[in-house]
Amino acid sequence: MIVGIDATTLVGQISGVGYYTARLIESLVNGADGGLIERFVILSNRDAKVPASSRIEICRQGRFPIRAVWMQFMLPFVLRRVRPDVVHYTNFLAPLAGGVPYVVTVHDLSLTLFPHYHTLKKRLLTSTLVPACARQAELVIAPSESTRCDVVRLLGVPSERVRVIPHAAGPEFQPTPDRSAAAALLGNAPYLLFVGTIEPRKNLLRVLRAFARVAAELPEHRFLIVGQRGWMYEDVLSEAARPEIRGRVVIAGYVAEDQLPALYSSADAFVYASLYEGFGLPVIEAMACGTPVITSKTSSLGELAGDAAFVVDPESESELAAAMRAVCTDAQLRVDLSCRGRARAAAFSWERTARQTAAAYREAFERSRTQAT
Repeated sequence: MIVGIDATTLVGQISGVGYYTARLIESLVNGADGGLIERFVILSNRDAKVPASSRIEICRQGRFPIRAVWMQFMLPFVLRRVRPDVVHYTNFLAPLAGGVPYVVTVHDLSLTLFPHYHTLKKRLLTSTLVPACARQAELVIAPSESTRCDVVRLLGVPSERVRVIPHAAGPEFQPTPDRSAAAALLGNAPYLLFVGTIEPRKNLLRVLRAFARVAAELPEHRFLIVGQRGWMYEDVLSEAARPEIRGRVVIAGYVAEDQLPALYSSADAFVYASLYEGFGLPVIEAMACGTPVITSKTSSLGELAGDAAFVVDPESESELAAAMRAVCTDAQLRVDLSCRGRARAAAFSWERTARQTAAAYREAFERSRTQAT
């Protein structure tokens, strides 16, 4: 079988979906496909970072700098020449006239549920394309049961065509005693940590207000925010400058993935009170590093956390503040959450994710052949 893979998320500074694509490709190439796939054709409008392998072919035909234009108008012609058996579109969108059976990963439905938390450009470009791409796919991959339900309910995809295949933490995410990365940013101060794009859906305004409520009780603690500035982030910067917490919130910006395990491991708690997530990869990464996690009970986060995290109503500043107070002042609670979190993270692996994804490729290919006859 020849499988094309959309690698457009592997261009530049990669984040959540990019890590998903990179680890999936690496696991498949390293044998998780069980020998099913003869060749992987990497499809991208610009140079993408992929592992070297005799099974990987990088397609450089028909490139165009604007991803949406390339995907809808150039890629269909490229696919007719390359002729893969199946294409995996890893980031919501596919060409509407691609002419090749495909699988698409829908990571979440935040664009449908919370359109006001996205840029106007994204709303205009993708709000109609995502439902159409999902309905035309042979199979849709969702990273959680919560997202599967959203895909069926909101996009009108039959439930029998949606497969739940969760993500996992990479093997580098494990406890480490190295405090040098944290020390460079915070000295020896204890801290709470957030990792993710700074945008309204991540709920950082409430998180910082909750931190302000307990700041006097935790006089040594800092709050470290790691992640690139997305959109509508100005209110977060203003909140961080409030008198109660001024100087105690450190916004580090984008940090390379190889530095994240040390930052997770040194934190007293990882706080991820997002209003909505399709999976919540940073939560499982923090758990794998043994970091106590405070997260939302809503969307996929409660499903992912199980009993291995301190779960709260993300819209309740008082619950967030109480969780921060409890975890930062109770050493035994931190040990308990750390142990349960590591056990929870161990239940997920990229080898299993890739194996299940390869099975979806086979199923999609067989479905397309059955329909053709």
